[in-house]
Amino acid sequence: MFRGKWCWTLFGVLLVVFLLSGRAGQQGAAEQALKAVERLINQGRTDAAKYVPEQLRTVETALAATKGNLQKGDYGGLFTAAGDLEAKTQVMVSAAAAKKNELMASWKNLKGGVPRMIEALRSRIGILSEHQKLPANVTQAQFDNAKSGLASIQQQWTEASEAYKAGDLTDAVAKAKWSRDKAAEIMSSLGMPVPAAAKL
Repeated sequence: MFRGKWCWTLFGVLLVVFLLSGRAGQQGAAEQALKAVERLINQGRTDAAKYVPEQLRTVETALAATKGNLQKGDYGGLFTAAGDLEAKTQVMVSAAAAKKNELMASWKNLKGGVPRMIEALRSRIGILSEHQKLPANVTQAQFDNAKSGLASIQQQWTEASEAYKAGDLTDAVAKAKWSRDKAAEIMSSLGMPVPAAAKL
């Protein structure tokens, strides 16, 4: 769990130490501040890499610059930069959590709707296959496209489910949305009602 409150408390203590200490004490306080923010970055790194990679790159660039202050012996600059970096890290972790929650909500909706659309298509194509003549509003090309499209949708949905099980929410949702949109397109071509949720 991301422990931002603890971090702010630690930075407050380190700030007092920094302001009241001589150069050696300031160096120690600044180095501890840097280590603390590095721990926070590492705690949020996995989700950030998945959901907000650009923000992670920004934070890592800022971390490298902050470490540069240590190499130059600029402990005041290091402490200030570490505090700024902690704030950027908090924003990054919050953004990653928000994106993850958004994807989870999308997956939940897609998981509830796409399989039903696939089943409805399978049933409709099965019924049309049993008739010698297609309805007036469905051409042979549309019917053939529906059959091949259904196979693609099923494959894509299988891949989406596998991506979800593997923990790749971004890929899972992308593939699931493709399956939903393709299913809606084919349902329309066959004169079938398209679920309202699939039109969003």
